[in-house]
Amino acid sequence: MRVLITGATGFVGGFLAAEIARHEPEAEIWGVGHGHPPVDPKTLPAGMRVLDGDLSGGDFVREAIAQSQPDRVYHLAGFASGAGTDRERIFRVNVDATETLLRVLAEAGRPCDVLLASSGYVYGATQPGRPARETDVATPMGAYAESKAAMERMAETLAAADDLVKVTATRAFNHTGPHQTTGFAVPAFASQIARIEAGLEEPVVRVGNLDALRDFLDVRDVVRAYRLLLTGAHDSAYRVVNVASGVGVVMRDLLDRLIAMARVPVTVETDPARLRPSDIPESVGDPGLLTEWTGWGPEISLDTTLAFTLDWWRELSAREALKAAAG
Repeated sequence: MRVLITGATGFVGGFLAAEIARHEPEAEIWGVGHGHPPVDPKTLPAGMRVLDGDLSGGDFVREAIAQSQPDRVYHLAGFASGAGTDRERIFRVNVDATETLLRVLAEAGRPCDVLLASSGYVYGATQPGRPARETDVATPMGAYAESKAAMERMAETLAAADDLVKVTATRAFNHTGPHQTTGFAVPAFASQIARIEAGLEEPVVRVGNLDALRDFLDVRDVVRAYRLLLTGAHDSAYRVVNVASGVGVVMRDLLDRLIAMARVPVTVETDPARLRPSDIPESVGDPGLLTEWTGWGPEISLDTTLAFTLDWWRELSAREALKAAAG
């Protein structure tokens, strides 16, 4: 079994590589990374080969596919933040590069299962008390969500025209853990608390909108779902599935949980720069189809995830504080 992970040195990619290596030790794992990754490639599974390049270039993609000859592709690479405003760049990364990858896989002329990392944000605002289902109409808001919806439509069209490449589009809702950048809520909160504890910042946590309600999963639960989806047998040329907990948490409650773990007193202030104009009030997904297909269910509690993330930021902040003290 040969596996290719795009975005392999990104936040989710490192966890997915470890998940596959742990459960499928016989798998030959390849990765594609680009630029300056948040994950040190040295932390990836032993024997994993990582190619560095831009997926928007057809020649590089052909070379990556020729070298890896994958039976499965987990396409995680892409623009991942809902806060982005450069619509042209976001569509180029999320739609055009994905189309290039799928076309090259089709040209290769060999069977391949592909997982495309889409987003629960394609639904737009979900209804209170009713998590979004795969049959709901997508009403994306903002360039990021719209790019993911466009990616799905493009992939469905290409999959219908090809008998060998089967596509699973995963609409993952919010997920978090170590290595995620501070452009996302949990690491933004956790990093500030850790830096305050280390004496690197004043005891104020600066926040954006705390009234939004979100569906959070631990990244380790998410990559387990990804692995199960492509290791289970299925005949669909194209399918869509939510990766979600089905339970919403208000951001204010999430912050309160992290503050309760803090080792020093902190106060909270709203930072206008952290407020997003397109922020939707509620985003929660129904995981029923994923559970039906794979038997998957969340195994890691939110408090465990928050503590895991905070401890990782504490390690980084402690090293920074020692370096500063040493001059």
